[in-house]
Amino acid sequence: MSLRTILVSNLAIGTIVGGGVWLATQKDSGALFSQGLKTLGLRTEKAVAEAAPEKEKEKKVTLRSVRVVRPEAAKGGSTLTLAGRTAPAEQALISSRATGVVAERHVDIGDHVREGDVLVVIEAPEVEQELLRARASADQMKARLELARATLDRAESLVGKGHVSEQTVDERRATKMSADADLAAALAEVKRLEEVQSFQTIRAPFAGTVVARQVERGDKVTSAAAGEGSYLLRIGRLNELRIEIDVPQSYALKVEPGAQARVSFAELPDQTFSARVVRASGLIDQTSSTMRAELLMPNPGNRIPAGLSGQVSIDLGAAEGAVTVPTNTLVTREGRQMVAIVDAEDRVRLKPVAVSRDLGERVVIASGLTVEDRVIVSPNALLRAGDQVEIVTPTARAAPAAK
Repeated sequence: MSLRTILVSNLAIGTIVGGGVWLATQKDSGALFSQGLKTLGLRTEKAVAEAAPEKEKEKKVTLRSVRVVRPEAAKGGSTLTLAGRTAPAEQALISSRATGVVAERHVDIGDHVREGDVLVVIEAPEVEQELLRARASADQMKARLELARATLDRAESLVGKGHVSEQTVDERRATKMSADADLAAALAEVKRLEEVQSFQTIRAPFAGTVVARQVERGDKVTSAAAGEGSYLLRIGRLNELRIEIDVPQSYALKVEPGAQARVSFAELPDQTFSARVVRASGLIDQTSSTMRAELLMPNPGNRIPAGLSGQVSIDLGAAEGAVTVPTNTLVTREGRQMVAIVDAEDRVRLKPVAVSRDLGERVVIASGLTVEDRVIVSPNALLRAGDQVEIVTPTARAAPAAK
């Protein structure tokens, strides 16, 4: 029989003899054992305190110690800097819709034009002759129509007297309708040739600057020669510039129309220009994983030439509820970025997060965390969801004693 059993039995007997009724449990036996040792002088108060149940000791040993931090609310927004190239806000390739010889050219490269100004005049004598013939043909159709109308009127007045048959009246009515159709066709031909003749005078479609010229006086032009490389003149509106950028996929949803931007050029190192996003293509290119977007930038006095490359800095607002945490709080589980947090019961929980951008020592979390969460710093790879942990608060290092 062990010493523990003897002590517990003797103490139990002593309690019963004293007149009380006592029922011993396993927990009571542990307490009686410690009290008995103390009574016999075999253990001190310190030794009794150290004689805790084995299960309690094991529980304390298995708790892992972790350090936690609180997420901080993301302040302000961020700036996205991309390469961009300027282009005219509006441009047109001027081609000829008439065939002939250039008789007059009123503008040259660098000239400013207003909407409707005459740029080029094309001479085409054959079109003028065709127009004269079409007008003469229309006059003939008018005369035939007048005769058919008069003949029909006389026949209708005589049919009631029995001098003209119904058949004759029907024939003359058909002749009159045919003359109507012939006149309409002749007038349409006249209108077509007048439009063709108007094409011989080429006018500016909008106010702008002539930026390219591929025609000289005396050149022959044809209406079929229209395309990227066969234009006569190229006009661009340069008082505003369109800036084209390719936005990476990770920022495609953040660059929205109305976003403000700053544009700088290496040729003008001490100056920046204001611009704003006006449109985005809405299509991410599968080859480059970028989306085309355009900005508009005022260009007073046409100071900045089109085609100049520069740097575009777009101001992106901070996402609502975004927070920042140290970079070493992130873990990757099952192919997803997560953080380990300690809940109210001091147990580990893994939360998926959406990382917005990397700031170096910290990262911006767009969603998944709040400022109330307790995030584990440098989580051990052995930590699992549901594990109970002990939070360690780092103590301040003592200052060195003065000598």
